[in-house]
Amino acid sequence: MDEEPNSFIIPILADSITTMTFIVPKDFVHRVEVQALKVIDAFERHPASNIDANNKMMQAMSFIVQQALTDYLDYCDEEEVIPPDIGSL
Repeated sequence: MDEEPNSFIIPILADSITTMTFIVPKDFVHRVEVQALKVIDAFERHPASNIDANNKMMQAMSFIVQQALTDYLDYCDEEEVIPPDIGSL
């Protein structure tokens, strides 16, 4: 078995950055990927476009997940046990 081991290159830019791993349905990933492509397209049209060509999709998906979770966490009261209805956000 001369197969090369799978490896991941993860750029660590600062001590304040880490990775998170989630198990999600493929349909969810597809929705995030489609939205990420829209973010990439919009970013490339922007005059100040400065996104690394080597990992555009990862950066866009990270941006979407961070924005969504930040909005959710900012909306939640720390003492709430039942998740709030965020359908109207």
